[in-house]
Amino acid sequence: MERDPRPPIQGRTLPSGPFEGPSGWIAGIGFGWLVLLRCLGLYLRILVGASRLDLPAFAAALRQAGLSILPAITLVSLALGLILGRQTQGILDQIDLPGLVLLSLVSTAVMEVVPILVGILVAGRAGVALAVRQATLAVSGELDGLLVSGIDPVRFTLGPVLLAMLLMSFAFTVWGTLTTLVAAALWLWLMANLPPALFLDALGHALAPTDLLEALSKPLLFAVLIALIATVNGMAAGRDPEGISRAATGTMIGAVAGILLADLAVILLVRGQ
Repeated sequence: MERDPRPPIQGRTLPSGPFEGPSGWIAGIGFGWLVLLRCLGLYLRILVGASRLDLPAFAAALRQAGLSILPAITLVSLALGLILGRQTQGILDQIDLPGLVLLSLVSTAVMEVVPILVGILVAGRAGVALAVRQATLAVSGELDGLLVSGIDPVRFTLGPVLLAMLLMSFAFTVWGTLTTLVAAALWLWLMANLPPALFLDALGHALAPTDLLEALSKPLLFAVLIALIATVNGMAAGRDPEGISRAATGTMIGAVAGILLADLAVILLVRGQ
């Protein structure tokens, strides 16, 4: 049985992974920033024609981050719209301020609920899949093989996936927002006799162009966070086969926490002034 060549240190255990130990989270954050810079450099080289994107990997990432969760996005958006419509109907039955209530409904759905739901669904599908893939490469030793062969692991694993996650997160936010608002408007029209014109008027008053820009930008920020968290957790798997499950779990928990903290930061920085 092969023994660990490192001498035992009395009173503490040695880290088993690259980002473990008391300062592991600092190393993980630094590694995440380096990975992001490598991806941005890759995209810049692609734009100037100095490099090429791995189109088969990009197409596979689009299918993984896109078509596979489109039914879930649609179902969740429809359910969300009907839930919001039903709750709004209950409020309108008690007070005679439909315009004010609709302003709150539209703003909450477009600015907060839909972007966060899209981010969580993308994290659960594409983010976890990315972490598992990278953890599998690390555990099996294939990651070392890529380095020995002169292949950039970031370009090979993360470059196409991050671009696909950015595109699909933007598309899902637009689709989810439209589906949610249409479902809510139909419910209020059919169940609360609220004319669609009033709903559209509230939509125009609730959202300024800067609000729409913020709502569409949030999922892009979430996608970057998800990809970096997945990469850090995947690379932290080391050679332990159990690291694959830890990478998947850590990615989902970290992505949800990162999405909520990033959303709070945007609220404080952009709308807190």
